[in-house]
Amino acid sequence: MPGIPRSIAGLVTLSAAVLLSTPMTPAAAATPGDRLPCRPGSGPHLAGRDLTRMALPADLSCADLRGAKLDGLTVRSPLVGADLSGASLKGAHLGYAQMAGARLRKADLSEAELYYADLRGSDLREATMDDSSPYYAHFEGADLSGATMARAKAYDAQFDDAKLVGVDLTDAAAYGADMRRADLRRVKGAKARLYGATFIKTVLRQADLSGAQLYESVMTGADFRGADLAGADLRDVRDARLAGSRGVPRFLPAPDPSCEPGSGQDYRGWDLTAVTDFPDDLSCADLTGAKLDGVDLTGVRLNRAILRDVSAVGTGLRSVKGADLRGARLRRAKLGSADLVGADLSRADLSDAALGSANLTQAKLAGADLRDAELISVTADQADFTGARMDRAYLHSGKYRDAVFRKAILTDADLSDAELRGATFEGAEVTGLKQDFAQDIDLSGSSSRLSVGWLVFFGIAGLVVFWIVVGLTTARVRRRRIAREQAAARAVRFEDARRVQEENVTRLGEEIDSLTDRTGEVDWNAVLDAYDAAKEALASARDMSDLTDVETIVARGRKALTRRR
Repeated sequence: MPGIPRSIAGLVTLSAAVLLSTPMTPAAAATPGDRLPCRPGSGPHLAGRDLTRMALPADLSCADLRGAKLDGLTVRSPLVGADLSGASLKGAHLGYAQMAGARLRKADLSEAELYYADLRGSDLREATMDDSSPYYAHFEGADLSGATMARAKAYDAQFDDAKLVGVDLTDAAAYGADMRRADLRRVKGAKARLYGATFIKTVLRQADLSGAQLYESVMTGADFRGADLAGADLRDVRDARLAGSRGVPRFLPAPDPSCEPGSGQDYRGWDLTAVTDFPDDLSCADLTGAKLDGVDLTGVRLNRAILRDVSAVGTGLRSVKGADLRGARLRRAKLGSADLVGADLSRADLSDAALGSANLTQAKLAGADLRDAELISVTADQADFTGARMDRAYLHSGKYRDAVFRKAILTDADLSDAELRGATFEGAEVTGLKQDFAQDIDLSGSSSRLSVGWLVFFGIAGLVVFWIVVGLTTARVRRRRIAREQAAARAVRFEDARRVQEENVTRLGEEIDSLTDRTGEVDWNAVLDAYDAAKEALASARDMSDLTDVETIVARGRKALTRRR
């Protein structure tokens, strides 16, 4: 080797021979249980030392570096089994570092570079790793319980069998990380980027994953009991079983088109009124007894979902095909153009609901409450309205071919222009039913409480009473209108007068401020008391007499301002 000293050449040759004779095993092949080459702490004793200005020993394996300061250092020496408990390694360069089995409890590794580092089986409990860069690092079997890794870049890192109980991963980037069999109980992972990660048999109980990006991850056998998934992105995840989790994810994997009712997300008894961002598809979800009052679900598919006994007053629904809505409270619900084909709405409360243009083909509405509901232009072929309360329901221009209205109460309902071929009204109450231009209507077997003669009689009598009431009502309305106009005029006068007195009080304040000499013979206590009293009287003024009092108080203040002691 020309130009190289013989001793160095010999050293290089010896090193090459050692490397060639040593079998090359990948970092991941070792396990946390591998025996360390030495006893931790038996190496160089550098505890508590400031090493930032010193040359480090070539080998720090099992070194005693407790409380040592290595901030910003580039460390190439092996640290296998080293004791770095409480050490400060802020911004240290530890890329490719050999730290298997190291003790780093409560160590400060914030902003440290740890890419490709070997930390298998290490003790990182309560360590600070905020803003660190352990991407592609090996943490197999390591204990990071209580550590903080906020904003850390840990993508593609290996956490197999690691313990991360209570670790803070807020805003961390750990996408592509392998966390199979890892313990992530109570982990704080709000808004963490964990997409494409492996969570096979991972324990995520009580974890905070709100707003986390988890899409395209593998979750076979993962335990999410008690985990908060509110707003999380779970698109295209594989084998997810989210039973027992909390919160409503923003995105979920698309359900199987042939899913069984109740096999989807479990929100039984949940109060979902505060959720603002629902996933697009909750088909086959179980929402039995859930609270959905006023929620807009028109953009959410709920086909074949279980919605028994839900409270959905004023709720907007659109895709509810084949859903189970038995006993649901849907008063004033917005169901316009909704797909309710085959839905079961038996005993549901749909009073005052808006169902215009909805598709109720083959829907079950036995015993449902449809009083005052609006069903204009609905399609309800073969629908079952047996025993339904439909008083004053607006059924105008609907299609009710082969529908069943047995024992339904249709008092004062409107079926004008409806198509009713094959519809059955046996035992139905049709008193006051409007049926102008109804097609193929057959009211055989139905009943009305009054005959036509009595209806005419009461109709005439009602008109007479109506005109009497109209006359009385008109007079009363006229008196009330006059009274309101007078009250409005008084209010205008009062506001004008109040503005005048407000300006009066303001000018008094300006006059007080303009007198800079507060040591003269003016009775300042009287002046200031009058000004404060005027402001209070103005604030509580309710009529003109109150404004007169304000004017009197202001005059008293001005008089005191000019009066000498």
